[in-house]
Amino acid sequence: MSVGAMCDRAITAIESIKGDYNKNVAYYNKEIHEEYMREQKLIADFDEAIEAEEFEIYIQPQTSLTTGRCESGEVLVRWCHGEDGMISPGVFIPVFEKNGMVARLDRYIWEKACQVLNRWEKEGKGEMSLSVNISPRDFYYMDIAKEFSKLIQKYQINPAKLNLELTESAFVREQEQMLELLERLQSLGFSIEMDDFGSGYSSLNTLKDIPVDVLKIDMGFFSDTDAKSRSRKIVEMVVQLGKSLGIAVIAEGVEKEEIVTFLKEVGCDMIQGYFFAAPMPVDTFESRYFSE
Repeated sequence: MSVGAMCDRAITAIESIKGDYNKNVAYYNKEIHEEYMREQKLIADFDEAIEAEEFEIYIQPQTSLTTGRCESGEVLVRWCHGEDGMISPGVFIPVFEKNGMVARLDRYIWEKACQVLNRWEKEGKGEMSLSVNISPRDFYYMDIAKEFSKLIQKYQINPAKLNLELTESAFVREQEQMLELLERLQSLGFSIEMDDFGSGYSSLNTLKDIPVDVLKIDMGFFSDTDAKSRSRKIVEMVVQLGKSLGIAVIAEGVEKEEIVTFLKEVGCDMIQGYFFAAPMPVDTFESRYFSE
């Protein structure tokens, strides 16, 4: 094998443990090669997939615990590949986040969501709102406030119907710039959602400094733990904290009836999860929730 080929494989092996500080040595093997080839194929197929509109939006309903009705939904992405069929976002999102292509994908999904909201408004179904995700990587590739401003003008959308969801990790980076951005977005009428609240180490400090409109807590608090009573206390305190600050709370990943009952008792505003519904295509969402 040529020195160049060996160096390429060594670099590929190094990439496989990048960011893992428990590993100092990486070995190139068949699995790494196959994973590399899969990633390269996803990257090579990306432009054609955008052009062919293979990326589809799915919506997961968010149900009010007060009314029992679906009042909003989170927009998620699925890739219906022309040759390989449905590809899970868990496969392609990390690849696109690594090389920056996720910004183009997010921009595409935001526009698709705006098209749906525009159509709902024209059809007299404008009571439903949608939330879209913003990747931390997006901040490096675009002026996010400018992008959303252009979208709501293009599609004549009420910004209150398009909620913007960021993970907690995005809030702890460059807080001064983040605060300025959020103030711009909120001044335009958007609601800001903090996803994965409580999963990091700076949640309360972040909440003190950065105004958000919605907290999303993951029901991972209850998974695989013997300290369920403590988990419930933490969730109850988060809900009460949100209420005291005038912030709505959404629990996501809800899969059991007992959790629904508990969340209702502690005053959680909305829930999202497989207990009520999995993410579904737009037409399925419309037929299920607009016909009620």
